[in-house]
Amino acid sequence: MTVVMIHTLHYMTSVMIDQAPSHELPGVSAVRVLRPAASDTEAVLEMLGRCSRATLFHRFHGFTDGADYFGTLLRDGPVDETFLAWHESRCVGVATFGVGATGRSDLGVLIEDAWQRRGIGAWLVASLLAHARARGATTVHADVLGDDLFILEALRRIGPLTVSIEFGSYAVDIDICRQSPLLP
Repeated sequence: MTVVMIHTLHYMTSVMIDQAPSHELPGVSAVRVLRPAASDTEAVLEMLGRCSRATLFHRFHGFTDGADYFGTLLRDGPVDETFLAWHESRCVGVATFGVGATGRSDLGVLIEDAWQRRGIGAWLVASLLAHARARGATTVHADVLGDDLFILEALRRIGPLTVSIEFGSYAVDIDICRQSPLLP
């Protein structure tokens, strides 16, 4: 079942799609979280094709298919700062963090529509942050669209947050010094 909600604010209209999880799909216990290899590029691009435009918009905060970003990341980027979620031979999610020019670590997560709200994103983030902690990171940054308050709740379970509002989205800094309780 898909529920579409439309919110009209003074300066913009946002559309939020809430998809109930399919009962045919197994839970998070059937998913493996692994580091990617260059040979995984095709599986990640196929996953992007299964993502709705709304899901891609919420990940990239703009309209893109994500193919150039993930193609470049898996070919040239630091794949040691990327984790993929797999169900059998199918990629169903990806989490990355990259260090920008300012030294800030930016977190990004994308879960295929049919697999959302099953704990896979939390598991990917916990795996990624455990790796970041081991490398000495103490804070990770995430930009969250204003419609995605459930993401703020998930991030709050990781560690203390510093949140500011910037142009309709939340700029979130997460203190990752303590152990994450999110791993299943």
